[in-house]
Parts: sequence; C-alpha cells; structure tokens
Amino acid sequence: MMSDVENGADDSFLETFELPEGRTIEIRSTTVDDAPRLHDFYAALSTHDRRLRFFSVFLPDLEWCERWTSLADRGGFGVVAITLDRRVNDRDEQGTVVAEAGYALREDGDGDLAVTVAPDSRGWLGPYLVDVLVRHAATHGIHNLQADILLENRPMLRIMQHRGSVTFEHSEGTVRCSVPTSGAVSSWPPLDHRPRVLAEVAGSRWSGEPAADRAGVNVVMCSGPSRRRGGCPAMAGERCPLVEGADVIVVSLDPDAADTSDLIASHLEAAPGTPVVVRHRPDTAVPPGCVSVERFDEPAIDQVIELALNRSTNRDEATGDEASGR
Repeated sequence: MMSDVENGADDSFLETFELPEGRTIEIRSTTVDDAPRLHDFYAALSTHDRRLRFFSVFLPDLEWCERWTSLADRGGFGVVAITLDRRVNDRDEQGTVVAEAGYALREDGDGDLAVTVAPDSRGWLGPYLVDVLVRHAATHGIHNLQADILLENRPMLRIMQHRGSVTFEHSEGTVRCSVPTSGAVSSWPPLDHRPRVLAEVAGSRWSGEPAADRAGVNVVMCSGPSRRRGGCPAMAGERCPLVEGADVIVVSLDPDAADTSDLIASHLEAAPGTPVVVRHRPDTAVPPGCVSVERFDEPAIDQVIELALNRSTNRDEATGDEASGR
C-alpha cells in the first residue's frame, strides 16, 4: 500500500493510498460540498450502524450534514475517505464515500470525536482516521479528544483503549473516553473548573462516580498500571497531568499488589499535599500519608467528595490570591 501525503499551511489535508485491484482511497478535509454525499453515505448504513454512531436510528438530513462538514468554521476539523478507480480516466469521477471522521470543540476545551466507517472498509481505516484527527488537534492546541461510545461498540472502544484512553463518564449504556493528543495520558479538560477526583480502579469504573457527579465533582477513571495500555507515566517516573491536577486521588486497586504500593508511593511524591485515599484490609499497615478506608461504601465516597470540594475551594482561593498579587 503506497501513500502520498499533503498537509498545507492553509490547514487543508489530503492523503492518497493505492489499494489492490486498481483502487485508490483519498482522505481529505471535508467541505460543505460533501454534505449531499455524506447524507447518502449515512442513508446506506444499516440501522444498527447508525445507532452506534448516533445512539438511535437517526438519519441526518442535509442541513445536519452541512453543519457537520463545516466543523472547521467553528474550530473543529473533519475528514472524508473516498475510494476511486484508477482505471477510470475521468477527472470528474466522484468516487464513493467509505468513511468520515471529525471533532467539534467542546465547552470544556477538549475536542468531541466521532468516526464512521462503511462495513466493507473496516479494519485499518478507522484507527488511521483517529490518528489523523489526533495529529491535527495536537497542532492546534487541543490536548484531548473525547468520545461518547455505546458500551456495545467494541471496535470503537478498542481504538480508544489502544491509545491509552481514560474514562470520564458512564451514562445509560454509554461511556465517555478521552485520549491525549500528545504524551502518554490525557489531561484534565482546561475549561472544566469543577473539583477533580482521579480514581485508579480496575475496569475504569468507580462506584463513587454517580454520587460525585451529583455533587458537581469531575471524576476521571484510570485502570491502573497493570491494565493500562501504553504504560503508566507515574510508574515510569514521568509527569502525569491527571495526578498533578487532581484535588483527590482514589486508589481502589488490589491493596496486596506490589504495583499498587508503588503507585501510591509515586502519587505521594508527585502530588504532595493532595489527599490519596486508599483501600486496605484491617490487618495491614496503612501507607504513611494516606487516607484509608476498608471499602468504598457510601460514607467513604462522601468523605472523598468532601475532600475534593474543600481542596477545590482552597485551590481557587489560592489562584485568586496569586492573580491579585496578594
């Protein structure tokens, strides 16, 4: 498979790949002129595939497609993948849309990612389109790309997990994942100023998430060093922006595992003064400097939330004092 790449200073994007049997796939920036073809692309998908993309059998109309293809006008970016037949000597050949991907700017300062690939073109194309969007976002100062994904959408979950995703939210059969555009791990969304809890938990799902959300606390969940794709920067002695920006760190991993002890020690060193709440058994010693709980039941979760609210208030007051020169 051969590739030609063009990415000009005008923010246009074009890549072409030669495929077997005289076919070429062209990946380029979307324009509003692509809206009718994008409408036809969605219409040709099965209701199941549209549900994975839109969480319903919704079929976008032309107006929706025009808005999506004009993402660049609002600070986002989109690409479309088109197959062409090199054997056809027709410069006006329109080709067939086989995939589209893009990100829109979120209110919290991150990008909101979506990818759709036709069934016959699945495999390498979806992950590659995510790579294109990640590279573009990185050069435009966007630190993370988030995606809301149905839990049954295993291919998209694997794409995100392969890039070392962390989890921000679960809701009615969906999960919100975040991947970094540079570095090994995502950072906190820059414009979300809620109190922050980093939860290190197997399976990337913490029992305190619903209560924290109701209290206005932002929770990001990481699967821990033994399960994390791409490694854990904290365990490698590197900076972890999630650790550095957290108001409270929760470690709900196997308390007997050596990795857990090392992770706790790393957090205490990297974020002095940040409460580290750990789960331990009554017959074991509590790591010095930690807040210990036997299990994350309702009282323990309430304690974590209170710590986060208090730490966030103190952080905001300190920031205000610095800004005013006091």
